[in-house]
Amino acid sequence: MGDNRVLCSLLFFFFFFLVSCINAEDPYRFFTWNVTYGDIYPLGVKQQGILINGQFPGPLIDSVSNDNLIISVYNSLDEPFLISW
Repeated sequence: MGDNRVLCSLLFFFFFFLVSCINAEDPYRFFTWNVTYGDIYPLGVKQQGILINGQFPGPLIDSVSNDNLIISVYNSLDEPFLISW
């Protein structure tokens, strides 16, 4: 009976020692966007628009709260480009 208590106590302290050594961090999500001109048909009429990775509208950002987003944007336009959200 006494051996079981000692074993349980050692396992208990070992478990909490391991848990205290774990360093958890929010996940990082990486995206690379290339901004270019291209043809779009928003109302069925062809016109020039800005595409992100060849898409209009741009790609979906699949993330949840507390995700760290790292987005590398490469501007291939002839003018400065601003993204805000």
